[in-house]
Amino acid sequence: MSHRCVPLYKRAAWTLILSSLPLEMALAASSNCAALEQMPSVVEVIQGAQQALESPVSVTRIAVGDPTVADVHVNGSNSFLLTGVAPGTTSLMIWTACSKTPRQSMVFVKGKASAGLTSTALSPSADPTLPSQVQTDIRFVEVSRTKLQEASTSIFGMGSDFLIGSPGSLITSAANVITGGPPANNKFFNVGFGGGRVRAMINALEGSGFAYTLARPSLVALSGQSATFLAGGEVPIPVPSSGSDNVSIEYKEFGIRLTLTPTVVGRDRILLKVAPEVSELDYTNAVNIAGTLVPGLNVRRTDTSISLADGESFVISGLISSKNSAQVNKFPGLGEIPILGAFFRDSNTSSEEKELLMIVTPHLVQPLAANAQLPSLPGENLRNYDPNWYRLYFLENGNFNSRSGLSQ
Repeated sequence: MSHRCVPLYKRAAWTLILSSLPLEMALAASSNCAALEQMPSVVEVIQGAQQALESPVSVTRIAVGDPTVADVHVNGSNSFLLTGVAPGTTSLMIWTACSKTPRQSMVFVKGKASAGLTSTALSPSADPTLPSQVQTDIRFVEVSRTKLQEASTSIFGMGSDFLIGSPGSLITSAANVITGGPPANNKFFNVGFGGGRVRAMINALEGSGFAYTLARPSLVALSGQSATFLAGGEVPIPVPSSGSDNVSIEYKEFGIRLTLTPTVVGRDRILLKVAPEVSELDYTNAVNIAGTLVPGLNVRRTDTSISLADGESFVISGLISSKNSAQVNKFPGLGEIPILGAFFRDSNTSSEEKELLMIVTPHLVQPLAANAQLPSLPGENLRNYDPNWYRLYFLENGNFNSRSGLSQ
């Protein structure tokens, strides 16, 4: 994310002001750190309007995430002007002498048309009746379909003064050369025919398959606060050091990851910055590092900001891809003969289709009351599973995969 910071000459001016403060004023500024309150989670401003913000201590640096949405202008050492440029949301970070960590807030710029329709008397951050917790459900669905067709003919002929063979049909071992004939290919269905010194083997294969992936991470976070979720693992990656034989180990995370920042701006509006990611190990693209086979990663990720009402769903990303390939290897001239040319050709076609969707649904939630009945947990009916010998031998049918509890 690109940040727009105050120009260098303005920051230099602030530094000069801070360095020229007398010792008594510096001590007074440090004592004001106790009065430094937490910034509101949301700062609202109308498009084309300005809002003055002040700080009890001197501001050393300020930045906005998207300068096309909001802009900042210095107004002394303790205040600045926030200008709404275009409707949208962005982040605001303020650094002071009290801490190296910036104070953060979300800036919500209302359009000129929608600003007149706002009926709330209080700003969202100042309304104590608004729910402050958001549960975000992410549904990641991926379907992959593949189809493969291959057909070829392996011909092997040997006489006293001639030899003919199609690609892949020659037998390298001396014993098989004496017996003659093309080898059977374990990758194909094989049909052989012929006798004497000329034999043929027809290789044919047709295959299809599909893969379905579903991930449904869910995360609850306070309004204006960030939260992360990871269900997966870490793969060790050896990293050789330059100029020596030492090898260090770094760990790369993989699995289902969710990072989000929800902000409640009204009873019917939730601003959501969400970044879901699903990754898995890919040993087909592995590399050898310092004698260790390190797998690659297949990654599908999205990083975006949206505005939704409670319970609404949005397809935040989607992908439909199709890949088709075909290849024909043939003997020049003979492979072009109708019908008979099939004995001198090797043909294969393959196709792959992939569909990918990421759907997000936020909900305003409240915690369960004290001593409330909790829903049954997944697999609760199997926690005390201990069948006797009669039930295990005569009655148990192995139906353990029925879903229950929160997984329904």
